[in-house]
Amino acid sequence: MTGDWGMLAAAFVDPIHIPTDPTSVLWMFPLLLAIAVVYKATKMRVLFGLKFAKEVAVLFGTVSGFMVFLGAAMIFLVKLITE
Repeated sequence: MTGDWGMLAAAFVDPIHIPTDPTSVLWMFPLLLAIAVVYKATKMRVLFGLKFAKEVAVLFGTVSGFMVFLGAAMIFLVKLITE
């Protein structure tokens, strides 16, 4: 039992390295999909399969598109300011 607590404590002392390269941003999309599914599942009164899938797809698309747009706008601003 003590070994389990030791492994749990070690996870906080020595965290997993997560790279900060541009491809690591792609992990945003599975997280956004999970958030869209849970959000729509809690907000819709009655879940119909096709309607639920459409609502999740619209929410996922709008949030993803807005985040990609904001990322591109921030890159443009940084390039504009630094050059």
